[in-house]
Amino acid sequence: MRTLAPTGSVCIVDDDEQVRRFLVEVFTSVGLKIDAFACGEHFIREWRPAGAACVLLDLRMPRLTGSEVHDWLRAEHPEVPVIFLTGFADVPTAVSAMRLGAFDFLEKPFNTQHLIERAQDALRAFAQRASGEREVLDGIVAGRRNKTIASELGISERTVETHRANIMQKSSTHSVAELVALVLARSSAH
Repeated sequence: MRTLAPTGSVCIVDDDEQVRRFLVEVFTSVGLKIDAFACGEHFIREWRPAGAACVLLDLRMPRLTGSEVHDWLRAEHPEVPVIFLTGFADVPTAVSAMRLGAFDFLEKPFNTQHLIERAQDALRAFAQRASGEREVLDGIVAGRRNKTIASELGISERTVETHRANIMQKSSTHSVAELVALVLARSSAH
């Protein structure tokens, strides 16, 4: 069974103009929306994810490094998968990036088809996580306990806890009562 191609946007953060232009052309050709930034500072200042997204992030950039941009993303947009791109790969750096939550780590020059597939995998992962969070949120609003939500969705209780923590962080709420009140207020406003 073939899965549908994911939709969403790919964001490229790379100080090499030739790499940026090439990647914009590649991802545009497969029907994905593209944002491209020449440095981490511009990316942090201007980029706002809208829907499913993944970030292709050059590890070595002047001023603000890929690792520093990744730290910002983990704090501000932890749901967005990051694929590191580097021309200077070494095993400790790759291991460190993966431990920090990177989706993948690819060395330049990379296989274009493999890069497209990994970006599509990242977009699918983003969409699945968002869908899972929505289902968990529905369970929370309905007053169900984590164990019950996990059983109903066929996932582990730990996964429910992770989704719940992500939901609380994104909504800036500190209790289930506050979260439910926020959801109910938003649904009555529509």
